[in-house]
Amino acid sequence: MRTFILPLAALLAPLAACTVNGPREPAPEPSSPAEPLSTAAPGTPAPQASATVAPTTQAPATTARTTSGEEALFGTWSSAACAPRKYERRLSLAKDGSFVAEDRVSPCPPNVVCVWSGIVHRKGAFKRADRTLLLSVSEGSQGPGAHPFPTTLTIDPSTGAIAETGEGGASCPYEPAGK
Repeated sequence: MRTFILPLAALLAPLAACTVNGPREPAPEPSSPAEPLSTAAPGTPAPQASATVAPTTQAPATTARTTSGEEALFGTWSSAACAPRKYERRLSLAKDGSFVAEDRVSPCPPNVVCVWSGIVHRKGAFKRADRTLLLSVSEGSQGPGAHPFPTTLTIDPSTGAIAETGEGGASCPYEPAGK
């Protein structure tokens, strides 16, 4: 039995050196495309590729679903307290039609241990319909102290900014976060 343990240990030691947690190098890019497999009989030369290559068209990196006006919507937006909501609401809109929202009801102060983070998280999807964003929440909850999440936001046609309709029809504007 020992004759198998020692050779096995000798084989595993170099393998263990390969599993160190640390930065990994990306795999190198292939230097040339792989040659196609030949179905010809053994001893028959493989067919040669033609010197003339037909032009190809590549699909654009992004889909044509979005318009230039829509591009301005993507990113993170922030709306300050707006009656009756007494806290900041952040909304991140992605190009794939999804969103992530945070209601910062009562964020836990730095260097303090809190039972709850004080932030209500939501995820969902949005769709643009003319000057309106239709929001559909798929994950998240109301959370303690959070006001209902809007199902629609309006888009200002002159600026492209979004706004939520607050109490009494008042506009609660959003601004690009970090500005």
